Parts: sequence; C-alpha cells; structure tokens
Amino acid sequence: MTEEQIYNRMMALCSRREYCRSDIAAKIAALSEDVDAGKMIEKLCAEKFLDENRYAAAFVRDKSRLAGWGEAKIRYALQRKGLDKETIAGAMDEIDPQEQMERLAKLMQAKARTLKTATSEEKRAKLIRFAVSRGFTYAQAAEICKEII
Repeated sequence: MTEEQIYNRMMALCSRREYCRSDIAAKIAALSEDVDAGKMIEKLCAEKFLDENRYAAAFVRDKSRLAGWGEAKIRYALQRKGLDKETIAGAMDEIDPQEQMERLAKLMQAKARTLKTATSEEKRAKLIRFAVSRGFTYAQAAEICKEII
C-alpha cells in the first residue's frame, strides 16, 4: 500500500470510532514497515482525527458503564495504551463515585446468587476477590459485602 492509501484508511478508521496513538501506530506498522507512523499520527492529530483526551474519556465511559470495570482496572488499561498521567487523570474525573458503588453492588449481588459456598466467610472472600479483580478497591468491596452478607 502507498502512504496515501494507508493515511486514507487511518482517517476512515478514526472517523468511525476513537483510537489512541498506540493503536494507530500498530495498525500502520501492520500495513507497511516503510511508512513513517509518527509523521502520519501527527498529521491525524493536527486534523483532529486522533485526540488522546477524547479517546481516554470515551474509554472510561465505556469500561465503567458498559463493562463494569472499576477505577484501578481502567487506569491500568489506559497506562498500557501509553497515555500520560494528566490525560488519564482528566478522563477519570468522568467517573461518578456514587454510580460506581451502585454498579459494584449490582455486580456483587449477581455474583453472590451464583456462589454455592457453605460459610459466609468463604462467600465474603470470593465476593471481595471478584470485586478487586474488576478493578474496585478492597475498601469498596468490603463495604458492599457487609450489606450483602
């Protein structure tokens, strides 16, 4: 593929959904090794096809509301994408703590119904492990667990 064809393909991708720089760099590298990905990414950013802040905000909304992830898991995923701490912090402000706790309570109640353990202590341990694996803090999980058990 030529550089222009790759650029047009990246513009089309970015116009359909949000991407971060590392995602686009990987896609460009997969299409051609000869193309200067950095230059192309800068051009996409200048033309507002790529925006790290917009991507981070969309990622936080999707993962917290739709996937039920907690702050820790979202923050880690954004760091793995190569976003800087200021961008991540700005995007994390979109999370409503009260809404997060309500979502966690629903998740843990659903999980509690599926557990077939004998003692309440085993059930508590499994519920807390489940919540922490979803990216919520131990304190949040323990608070909701008290209400459930």
